[in-house]
Amino acid sequence: MKSEQLLSSSAPLHLDAGESSHFVGFDTPYSERTMLLRVVDFGHNGSRVPLRPPMIKLKADSGPSVTLTEFPNAQPIVDPDDHVVGSATWLRKEYDVYLVRVSLDRPANNWQIQITNDDSTPHAFQIISLGETKIRNANGTPGSNSLYCGHFPCACTIHEGTPTMACPHCNHYGDPG
Repeated sequence: MKSEQLLSSSAPLHLDAGESSHFVGFDTPYSERTMLLRVVDFGHNGSRVPLRPPMIKLKADSGPSVTLTEFPNAQPIVDPDDHVVGSATWLRKEYDVYLVRVSLDRPANNWQIQITNDDSTPHAFQIISLGETKIRNANGTPGSNSLYCGHFPCACTIHEGTPTMACPHCNHYGDPG
């Protein structure tokens, strides 16, 4: 497990075969009932052809970590007092983009995600927040902005749109991130 490496929403996390990241914190949106995170797999040495999806775990506050399953099978996420605070699942959008959907049932203050490279070769991963969910670095500071489209379920990983110009890759308007 890598604990010394800080992860932001724009810095790739390099994991060897079978290696797990540290748990990365993210803030929940206060006005929404759903959180959306995108996990982008940059593959091995720039080759974006992942053989196996990563293993994705979530935990709320200091509750137990839960391994997510593929949509439509959502897993309950519990807090330290064993109260269900939400449920989560992931969906493969492109061969290298996975969307994590968390439905919120009650407040939790400290959500965290962990990625495990479940492939036989090293991979680089990046966790991107969608909507009002904000990734935090391991030291608790906010992650930097990314260049990814925020329109669900768009899988654009090169978003170059502005409020007045559509992205040439996904045709969405709006600032990146």
